[in-house]
Amino acid sequence: MSLRSVGLLFVAVGFSLLSSAPASSQGASRFERTADGWVLHENGQQFRVDSSVVSLRFVDRETNASDRLEAMGELDSKLVGLRVLRVNRLGVVDVQLSAGADPILVTETLRSQQGVEFAEPNTMGEYTATPNDTDFGTQWNLSNTGQSGGTSGADVSAVDAWDIQDGDPAVAIAVLDSGTQWDHPDLASNIWSNSGETINGVDSDGNGFVDDVRGWDFDGNDNDPNGTFFHGTFVAGCVAASSNNGQGIAALAGGAVDGQGCSIMPLNVGSSFPIGSVLDDAILYAADNGAKVITLSLSVGTSSAIDAAVDYAVDVKGVFVDCASGNNGPSVAYPANLPKIMAVASTNHLDSKSGFSNPGTEVEVAAPGESVLSTNLGGGYTTSSGTSFAAPHVAALAGLLFSEDNTVTASAVRSIIRATADDVSTVGFDTGTGDGRIHAHEALLALTGGGLAGQALSYGAGTPGFGAQTPEIGTRSGVPTLGDSTFGITLKKARPNALTYNLLSLASTSVPAEGGILLVDLSTPPVFVMTFTTSANGGALRSLPIPNDPSFAGLQAYSQWVIVDPDGPAGYAFSDGLDLIIGD
Repeated sequence: MSLRSVGLLFVAVGFSLLSSAPASSQGASRFERTADGWVLHENGQQFRVDSSVVSLRFVDRETNASDRLEAMGELDSKLVGLRVLRVNRLGVVDVQLSAGADPILVTETLRSQQGVEFAEPNTMGEYTATPNDTDFGTQWNLSNTGQSGGTSGADVSAVDAWDIQDGDPAVAIAVLDSGTQWDHPDLASNIWSNSGETINGVDSDGNGFVDDVRGWDFDGNDNDPNGTFFHGTFVAGCVAASSNNGQGIAALAGGAVDGQGCSIMPLNVGSSFPIGSVLDDAILYAADNGAKVITLSLSVGTSSAIDAAVDYAVDVKGVFVDCASGNNGPSVAYPANLPKIMAVASTNHLDSKSGFSNPGTEVEVAAPGESVLSTNLGGGYTTSSGTSFAAPHVAALAGLLFSEDNTVTASAVRSIIRATADDVSTVGFDTGTGDGRIHAHEALLALTGGGLAGQALSYGAGTPGFGAQTPEIGTRSGVPTLGDSTFGITLKKARPNALTYNLLSLASTSVPAEGGILLVDLSTPPVFVMTFTTSANGGALRSLPIPNDPSFAGLQAYSQWVIVDPDGPAGYAFSDGLDLIIGD
């Protein structure tokens, strides 16, 4: 079917969103609504309330729970969509809530129903064995309780994130830096091992590097990626210091629960300073040897060779790449300013941008980078500051996301990290902290479907056209939220002055069409197709103002641009897809 024959369908779609209840209490317990949802204060501790499940028991334990819940929903709209997850042998029923439902309001409504013995919300607690690393209590970057005079909660939400994922050794994070002391007591167990290589003077796995069992020294051209400058060892510790091992520090992707975190692939790209001529080779090595993440805490002069290596790692191998934005400069440094690299700024323990952190439109997120404690040469530890130490926190978060779902794409990981960041500066995107300071727990919740207040996730792949460029889809004003009159779907890198279609559907697909892949489902209404003419720069915008109407919260849609372009296969170029969920 030709895209030109697609008719415009318009169907009004409504979703009900349960209103929030006032804070309530039970005895010595107190529930409080925060920006991140409900929390329970109890016995001097704070627990996040599970937004997806409540539990109850009927007086008549022989009753059919599904039938009773359905009947309740018919009589009270606040109980519509409840579904039985499980029933234990004591008659306790775990109930799945509908998307967007308020767990406290549902609980209170259930308690008022005749025949309900009790109903209660559930909480996400803490393992008493959360990291036993001796210096964990001082690591404000992972868990900020105000211990350093900072702001409580101004951290990456590591402890809550570890309830979901603490890192998988199968996920390798390449640290391209000044070398890493791979036998450091707090790094050794998480150092990457090349399973295809043995130390025998022969290139056993045929990858072009002899005896590279734990990475490569591109400065000295040997198989020992150690170095004489602390920087790389410090960065590696920020990524995945061996955690819950009774010594030193913990790290976001270091295995804080089971002691097995993501693997650190140490690559020395200059013991004293980063060497541009070997940086591209190290990027290629990481991509070809299975790294899912590459983290760069450096800057060098612009280089076509490095550009090409980044293109290969991202486009061909699907690697997530991030880089420090730079220190004490007026703008984001190279290579952090490359479009395919996530530029990372630094924040301090007050959740403010660090004064040294380079600003710019390329900054996408920020992370703790000021007065951070990490591993040092000689087996010890030290505190240091710089965007160099913010970037590895983002790399670690990417590692957790890949650990949780090894099928997720790097572009989706990038979108999730941005969409779930805490806005810590001016409202919305800003050049100092981008979309905000990363929030590991919310990012994992978004990936696992546990809830997210708005998201815009790229998926699939586009088809190139004019100038061999692949058109890019994006958004104006970040993620979609209720009442955002400026929200829109953007197009970049398309043929100038060309006819283009923006497709918007409530369902996704992946089918061949006109030489590319159609990522939105045009066969199932409602479908909203609009035509535009791209600008002289190959851009376009579909304005999509979002009503301030609770019924739109949680609405999910998929979008894609298709451009009439003689340089594209069958005369069309395709963007990647965009998965939108409206937040409240």
